[in-house]
Amino acid sequence: MEHKAIQRESLTAQIKRILIERIVDGTLAPGERLKELQIAAEFGTSQAPVREALRSLQVLGYIEHRPHVGAMVRTYRRHEIEEAYQIRQALETHCLLHASYDLAALGRRLGGCLEAMKEAMEGGDLKAFTHADNDFHRGIVEMSANRSMLDIWEGQRMQLQVMATVMETPVTMAGLYGLHPPIVAALSAHGDRQGAVAQLAEHYHGIASLWAKHKEAEA
Repeated sequence: MEHKAIQRESLTAQIKRILIERIVDGTLAPGERLKELQIAAEFGTSQAPVREALRSLQVLGYIEHRPHVGAMVRTYRRHEIEEAYQIRQALETHCLLHASYDLAALGRRLGGCLEAMKEAMEGGDLKAFTHADNDFHRGIVEMSANRSMLDIWEGQRMQLQVMATVMETPVTMAGLYGLHPPIVAALSAHGDRQGAVAQLAEHYHGIASLWAKHKEAEA
């Protein structure tokens, strides 16, 4: 596990942030135990701020506590991942409809994420692809300047990593990538707010269809 030096102030917040980064990027896998003594030793601190950080992560839904086992990275179930996508769609749609966007600037930002996704896909780099995909959708909410919505969105962003690490699924990088360009096209070519909303709906409909195919294959 990569060691990251941290400052003495706000130890709990810093430990929480680093652990979230490791969970999201897959360094800490679903089901992996989080040992207070080990984490405290890594960061050169007592167990108290580590314990507080773990409690906060449990409230946020990143970890769960099991009797006689302790804190573990949460393993998400399929229906929870589907619900997370529904929440993301609702948040992103609201932002597209109501935020005072510079639509051209948003299109440029998402276009950059699209290029990063394509490069990762062609290189077979799932971690980089997942990061770029999350940046794409995060940008829609972040550029709305609604901090509360962004905080809620951040709480849902583990789903692609979970899909990649704990589930066999036909939702491939190529399949996911293909759902994004129409959104950028609507913003970049026309500055079309309603068109972007419609393409975003098609995007999430496409994801739902991929999940439906997966369920049929399992039946």
